Amino acid sequence: MTYDRLTRLFHLLVVLGIITQMLSSLVMVAPKPGRIPNEWFELHENVGISLLAVVSLYWLWIAARTLIRGGAFLMFPWFSRRHLTDLWADVRATFQELRQGRLPSDDRPRPLPAAVQGAGLALALVMAGTGSAMAFGMEPNGAMSAPLHAIKEVHESLASLMWVYLATHPTLGLLHQLAGHGSLSRMFTFR
Repeated sequence: MTYDRLTRLFHLLVVLGIITQMLSSLVMVAPKPGRIPNEWFELHENVGISLLAVVSLYWLWIAARTLIRGGAFLMFPWFSRRHLTDLWADVRATFQELRQGRLPSDDRPRPLPAAVQGAGLALALVMAGTGSAMAFGMEPNGAMSAPLHAIKEVHESLASLMWVYLATHPTLGLLHQLAGHGSLSRMFTFR
């Protein structure tokens, strides 16, 4: 599978942004009544708002690219019976190949990796959206309304899923690269 330059650029920006967000979340001090935020919190807020724009534009680019090419929108198969059927068939085929000691090749768009990538981008979009809502809705002293506090709980709950995604997605890419599929080379080569 090949990637165009804009897809590679968006992917790189999302990767760098999410890594920055996850690492800064470990050392940031969020504002609360009587507590001043630190510079890591400000970085987390600013990068998060930027990520909302980047991920939104990335989704628009994916949709436009899919329409231009006339292909199926494999990254979000959840509302199409046919795409779900294709996804489950690919899951079964993937497990068959894994049982035989092989990683499935990724030389063509496949439903399972596309759905996993779509889930990661959807997770990034929701996290950036909820974080931006907090950034714009929180009082300077950290006070929040009840609805905004609920949004904060969603944001923090999804962070665990993002850590899992951040660990598995690159690991699988590396395994495919080592298996000779060239996954990382194709995504991160800007020639």
